Amino acid sequence: MAEKWLFVAHTLPKSPAADVLLLTLNLFLLQIIFSDGIKLYMALRGAWQLRKLVVSYCNWGGSSRGIRAFMESELPALKEKNPHLEVVTELNRGQHPFLKGLYKNKNERVVCVKNLSQDEVLEAATKLRNSLGRKVVKLKTRHVTKQPSVQGVVLLDKQDMDYAVYVYEKVNFFNR
Repeated sequence: MAEKWLFVAHTLPKSPAADVLLLTLNLFLLQIIFSDGIKLYMALRGAWQLRKLVVSYCNWGGSSRGIRAFMESELPALKEKNPHLEVVTELNRGQHPFLKGLYKNKNERVVCVKNLSQDEVLEAATKLRNSLGRKVVKLKTRHVTKQPSVQGVVLLDKQDMDYAVYVYEKVNFFNR
């Protein structure tokens, strides 16, 4: 299928519209070739940030049922698709299962996969692979900007405030 698309791309005339079409076709081809049903993401500056994935499970606990199924069916394929990733399995008897991601920036993330199905465990592992491993920082304001708003500050006059109170009272009256 890819050869047909490449042939069509080479027969297009040289124009800005053709360049846009070529770019769209190339992105479409990359998505077909590399995605395998899971969206493909590259991390920071084209390099994967997750360097090690630790899969911890219990071999007899009921909460580890999904991760054991994941290890039998999905983990070998995950290892093949991500040769850069070191995957380690740990047997922790009597403990709930978890996934631990160790990143290049010395951070780690732990995700509990207790009582999850194998598809949900695969999704959690994929999210660990796609994330940067940065710590979550809570912003002090709603948004961060260095430029003030072009529209300026919104000031309501008395008539607008009266109407807003009227609408608020109407809505609360009907929601009782």
